[in-house]
Amino acid sequence: CIEAIESIYAWLDGELDETSERDLEAHISQCRSCYSRREMETKLNKRLRDSEKRPAGESLHRRLNKLLDHL
Repeated sequence: CIEAIESIYAWLDGELDETSERDLEAHISQCRSCYSRREMETKLNKRLRDSEKRPAGESLHRRLNKLLDHL
C-alpha cells in the first residue's frame, strides 16, 4: 500500500506512465483503503484548485496583517 499511495500522488500530478497507472488501478480495484485514499486526495486536489480561483476575503487579510504586526 505504501507504494500505491506514492503512486497516487504521482498520478494526481500526471507523472505516471501507462504501466504504472495500470498497476495502480489494479491495486486500487482490490484495496478499499487505497481506493478511499485516492478518492479523498482527488477531492482535496479539486478543492485546492477551485480555491485558487477565489480571492482571499477581507477578514483573512486582517488576520494575516495582525499576525505579521506581532512578528
